[in-house]
Amino acid sequence: MNTTPYAGFWRRAIAFVLDSVLAALPAAILCLPLLLWQATQVQPGNLDGHFIAVVLIYFAWQALAVVCLWLYFAGFESSAKQATWGKRLMKIKVVGKQGQRISFARASGRFFAKILSYVTLYVGFFMAGLTNRKRALHDYVAETYVVRQDFQPEDALPDTPSHPWWLGFIIVVFALFFAFMLVLGIAAEQPGARANQVAFQLQTLAENDALDYGSLEAGDIVFSHFTGGYRAVFTDNDGQEYSLFLPQAGETVCCESYPGVNCADIGFDECE
Repeated sequence: MNTTPYAGFWRRAIAFVLDSVLAALPAAILCLPLLLWQATQVQPGNLDGHFIAVVLIYFAWQALAVVCLWLYFAGFESSAKQATWGKRLMKIKVVGKQGQRISFARASGRFFAKILSYVTLYVGFFMAGLTNRKRALHDYVAETYVVRQDFQPEDALPDTPSHPWWLGFIIVVFALFFAFMLVLGIAAEQPGARANQVAFQLQTLAENDALDYGSLEAGDIVFSHFTGGYRAVFTDNDGQEYSLFLPQAGETVCCESYPGVNCADIGFDECE
């Protein structure tokens, strides 16, 4: 028989997912149709204006979603039920450090403290299954507990076994994963990696005969097809411009050398 008053990690996780979907729905219902409509209004002569409008609608959507999430979580967790709809479904609720109902201000602080759980690569959320009294990072900040629905203010909030080794293991794994992704990101931004991506795109366009005679812009890359072959011009993060040349589909891509350009920096041979 489970005698601990605290909610387990998985109950909390399921409740959180359900609540996040419910709370974000109003913002999505209001903004998504507007965003899709704006995307269909794009005209060749006013791309910048439509792009700005789409970006503004998207950010308005995100801002409205945050407000909806805040009012939903803070409002329900400070209500007489002390629980959101997801928590009610999982038969759990939020209490203060004395087992009492929390105020709207404390519930708001608890909601915004979840930012810390996000920036710690979700480790703050995993703490709910591994710490004393099953508290997540935002519970420590707001001085709250998540307990069973039948918990009463006069009931005790006893200590429970913690698992610091498992918590440490998760922190190390997440830190290594973050470092790995950071290294991959840095590597992808290197001129050589960028040039290889552009060369692959150039070969693909040539092999599929997707370039008529003329030019095609794809972001900051300009692809062109002319009598002598195919060319792709792009810039790296430092603003250095490079030009890759492909005589015909299936042949080797080379780097066109001109003053101020060192083809060795991107790992391609100079064109003869």
